[in-house]
Amino acid sequence: MAKKSIRKKIFVIFFIFICLLVFPDYNYFASQKVIINDAHTYLPLKGKDMAAGYLRISNNHSKLIGINSIECEEVNASLHETVIDSDGVIRMEKIAIFYIDPESHVDFMPGAKHIMFSGFDQFEDKKLKCSFGSDIGLKIPFTLEVLSNG
Repeated sequence: MAKKSIRKKIFVIFFIFICLLVFPDYNYFASQKVIINDAHTYLPLKGKDMAAGYLRISNNHSKLIGINSIECEEVNASLHETVIDSDGVIRMEKIAIFYIDPESHVDFMPGAKHIMFSGFDQFEDKKLKCSFGSDIGLKIPFTLEVLSNG
């Protein structure tokens, strides 16, 4: 009777081990299907601490993904979009969430969606580490290249 119990325990441990090998971290593989290219920003002009960031984010998933947050090391960041109202006035609006269709991309560029950064007054690195948060629980890390403004 004791031998059956030991065999059963060994089988359970072996099964768990195999499952861990076969079913690795979903978040890792899911985040690999969201690709960020050409992420960059320019250092602000002397005496200023705000800058805009640009990139292309591609969704290679088979389902819609909503991006609902951004976090960066060393600086504050938020998602914005440039809009023109009915009077022709151009202004920026903060974005709470935006969606990327399956097998498509969204470009962040001047006059459209962009990232607003503040707190660059003490920033000296050439790279800025950030991550997007999504409505499906993915954290999507990326690095922006920080270019000089001159």
